[in-house]
Amino acid sequence: MVRLRSPQVNELLAEFLETEKLKGARKQYLMGLKNRVPKLLHYLSSRGLTYGELKVRGALAYQGELLQTRTKRGGKYASATVLSYLFAALSFYDFLKEKGLVPSNPFKEIRKVRVEKKLPRNLLKEKEMDRFLDRLSHFEEGKTLKHRVFRYRVHVIAELMYSTGLRISEVADLQLEDVDLCRSLVEVREGKGGRARVAFLNEYAREVLRVYLEKMRPLVFNECNDRNAELLFGTGWGWLGHVVNSTLKAVAAEADTPASTSHGFRHALGYHLLRSGCPIRHIQQILGHRKLSTTEVYTKVEKEDLKEVMDRHHPRRLRRLIDEAVGL
Repeated sequence: MVRLRSPQVNELLAEFLETEKLKGARKQYLMGLKNRVPKLLHYLSSRGLTYGELKVRGALAYQGELLQTRTKRGGKYASATVLSYLFAALSFYDFLKEKGLVPSNPFKEIRKVRVEKKLPRNLLKEKEMDRFLDRLSHFEEGKTLKHRVFRYRVHVIAELMYSTGLRISEVADLQLEDVDLCRSLVEVREGKGGRARVAFLNEYAREVLRVYLEKMRPLVFNECNDRNAELLFGTGWGWLGHVVNSTLKAVAAEADTPASTSHGFRHALGYHLLRSGCPIRHIQQILGHRKLSTTEVYTKVEKEDLKEVMDRHHPRRLRRLIDEAVGL
């Protein structure tokens, strides 16, 4: 069996990533593997294990260690984070098995931690979203030209995401030819899980994009990002996500609304469509969910809204308020 020596490990990891790349893995997925597999390698090395010596019990122990791992802020890994490390380990062991370095993949045999499907607590209601987007549209109030350009680009991206439900990584990957203003469509070449789909622009978002493409985009680009001239917004998802989320946080304070992230627009779209009576099957197609159960998470929020209505309007609540007022 192969012992875990650093140069050899680095070569094997590089080969694994190259193999996944040749299979068509996206850059974001490859970066995730590159960041997560070393934790598994450290786990094996700290216990003096070879790849082949890791059995089902060891894979379960690795999951247990992940569940106890502390973040920089002192909290524990979320279940979704643990699951992402486990799937990275599973992919790596599939690769090892193909190379004949291990007889089986122990990560296929364990019962993995379950991730509860839930939405952010501070999901914006319709009026809050209107106020938030309106505030974001006042990009001309920025203190510097650079600040105004950033705010303007985030304004365009926010309207695009709220109209289409695109993820920030999907927005970053958009190319000029993916936008069809005549038909109000946006082509997502490779969404989550490698699935392509078509997204739809509402009238306002379409006009915001039209102005951006015809008048403003040439002014937004400069020598720092002309190497990505084929991209709609001219930069990769990592930097774009950072700029968008930091801007949204500042705008939320200005608009006096709950803080929202780029992914919040996607959730808000699904939530607001459901509240307006849109069939859940249609919402599934709009958001590109593979399983209906993923879309059904928005029904939980709707039930919470109903509970708030009950608490606010039920006759017994009125009786309680009267009793409190008279000191009973």
